Amino acid sequence: MARHRRPALRTAAAALALAVLAASCASGPRVYVNPAADMAFYKKVAVLPFANLSADGLAAARVTRAFVTELIMTNAFQIVQPEDFASTLQRLGVSPAPDGSYDLAKLQDAAKQAGVTGILRGAVSEYQVLRTEGGDVPVVTFDAEMIDAATGDVVWRCSISKRGRGRLPILGSSSRSRGRRTQEACEDAGGRLRKVAL
Repeated sequence: MARHRRPALRTAAAALALAVLAASCASGPRVYVNPAADMAFYKKVAVLPFANLSADGLAAARVTRAFVTELIMTNAFQIVQPEDFASTLQRLGVSPAPDGSYDLAKLQDAAKQAGVTGILRGAVSEYQVLRTEGGDVPVVTFDAEMIDAATGDVVWRCSISKRGRGRLPILGSSSRSRGRRTQEACEDAGGRLRKVAL
């Protein structure tokens, strides 16, 4: 009797593990929208380069670019590119703290000079390829938010993690698979924002 139970338990455990893996691969973006915010007010938005909390030095730049592309495609905003807003910050002598954050009052001054009503910022917390028994698994995790340039209040915030499927390692494929996960994560976040916030 016990012998018959063991295969059944193994099968159930394997099915549960597959279900958990599938859920993690398909986890959608989590989005918060400030119910008091008037979305029509935020037409011109400045973008701060995302902070990088991952081990990959290029992760933040890649995710910032991909996410800004998705926002441009919504046709909801006139986007002030990160490089242009960085020039405004530099002219005012505003630089980020070691953790990538900015003094809110100085940020508000820069936003006023740039004529923007919203500021987009974010952080990449994971950008890597995990080595597993099932193969290489690319993982991209980031959050982004738009704040009111005058008050600093959060207008909306989203968080997403995209995880690929394990496969045998192929020489030179890890950066491409992370690139695909990045694009998919930004598309999913942009699509969700279109539905609930824009």
